[in-house]
Amino acid sequence: MKKDKQKDNPTVYQVTSTIIGKLSRALDTSTVKASLANLRNSIGKDHSETIEIWSIMLENMPDGFLGSDGNLTAEEEAILNTLQLYALYQQGSSESVAIDKEINKWGNMGTYFSNLREDDNRVSTDRRFNTMVTSTTYDELFYHLKQMFGLLKSRSKGQVKVNFSKLSQDLFFFILGYEDSIRIAWSREYYRNRNVENGKNEGEENEQK
Repeated sequence: MKKDKQKDNPTVYQVTSTIIGKLSRALDTSTVKASLANLRNSIGKDHSETIEIWSIMLENMPDGFLGSDGNLTAEEEAILNTLQLYALYQQGSSESVAIDKEINKWGNMGTYFSNLREDDNRVSTDRRFNTMVTSTTYDELFYHLKQMFGLLKSRSKGQVKVNFSKLSQDLFFFILGYEDSIRIAWSREYYRNRNVENGKNEGEENEQK
């Protein structure tokens, strides 16, 4: 009888999906509220000072993701940072701000942040996005992601749901050195709506001539 390789070797995407799924299904409980508060408070702190968050992660982590020293593995860091961003974005919302599956299979953070281009602040929003997506270090990227999530939260009131599992996967690959692939993928989706809109306008103009 063949073993299920996905169960034996879960991905960063799958582990993040499991953790956020558990949190999202119990948002009204005191335990989850405390967990989300601990995740938010852990941002920027030394990992040794945030012991209360580790049970959220480690009980769902496969052994292969766990480090053997004081440094986080790429898997641990990507999942932890994603959970922190989820906790920030979830704050103040009674319904889950996470989605399990993307309507657009190519969707990523560029897709979700593109919703910010629909108001009068498009120029400044584009500038913020470009600064984020051209980050040269992972720490810089995470810093700008926090800013962008804050902007998305304030303008959309949490109505734009995010696939945090896909985000964790992208962060994982960024850490591994595939920064250019992530930059290109996010930029394509961020500007895709504008390009489609421009294409329609050009077509309509040609028909009118």
